[in-house]
Amino acid sequence: MSSLSMELQVPTSPTVTATTNHILVVPYPSLENWLRSISSEPKPHNLRFCTIPNVVPELNRSADNFISVIEAVMTKMEAPLEELLDRLEPPPNVIIYDGFLFWVVDVGNRKKVPVAAFWTTSTSEFWVQSFHIFQEYKHCPQKLLGEGENLIQVQNAKN
Repeated sequence: MSSLSMELQVPTSPTVTATTNHILVVPYPSLENWLRSISSEPKPHNLRFCTIPNVVPELNRSADNFISVIEAVMTKMEAPLEELLDRLEPPPNVIIYDGFLFWVVDVGNRKKVPVAAFWTTSTSEFWVQSFHIFQEYKHCPQKLLGEGENLIQVQNAKN
């Protein structure tokens, strides 16, 4: 997961002395393999990139791969993100995270850094919007439990 850090100069307020600089640093974690696409675009001088290892497999049209991507996001990104947070200078004073990644709350608690969910639905909406691809290519990991029922059983799912 690479980290896009954005440093923005915040205008000083009348209550702050003119010599005080306010810098907002926003690390945006991303995987190493995603860094190529992010860094291929021109970027402002006040952005910096850093990465965490590629712990999430590339998404393809296989339902098995889809499940492994979700499992990796939920189980393998936490430790590398925590290591990234340890390396950030200055250290973060708040973590804003996609609400889909519930484990970030535990990271914030361990680091004693407050967290705020930023529920854009981008990640979860992506999964929902992509599901038809698996059905289309007959890679759907589900089977209906009964005719006319709306229940779905996912293979290899934990109860």
